[in-house]
Amino acid sequence: MNLNENQDENWSKDNEEFGIEVRAVVNSRIYERPSFFLGIPFIVVFGGIESKYESIFSIEYAGKNVVVLYHGLCLISAEDRLLIRGKWYRGKKLGIQGNVVIAERVENLSSGIVFEKS
Repeated sequence: MNLNENQDENWSKDNEEFGIEVRAVVNSRIYERPSFFLGIPFIVVFGGIESKYESIFSIEYAGKNVVVLYHGLCLISAEDRLLIRGKWYRGKKLGIQGNVVIAERVENLSSGIVFEKS
């Protein structure tokens, strides 16, 4: 088995642990995602929306771009060297083209900042 067959085998796994040093391709985007609404209807609805932050960026892995999703704030710049740990998912199962990593820990080796879910 040569190196290319081994890489293709890694791409074909549906759900695997992912932990490798990579390079960021773009800056991270941070989104605020509503999680639930609590309100009281009294002529007008009084209440509020609870929300959480998510960060999304892409990395270069095995010559292809891979989307990384981190549930929380994760500030990444293009060309940063990263050490990412998380789960690998095939994009077709999630309804997108390409593959996705749901990160649990992102270590920015360029700046020394570590983002980790606690």
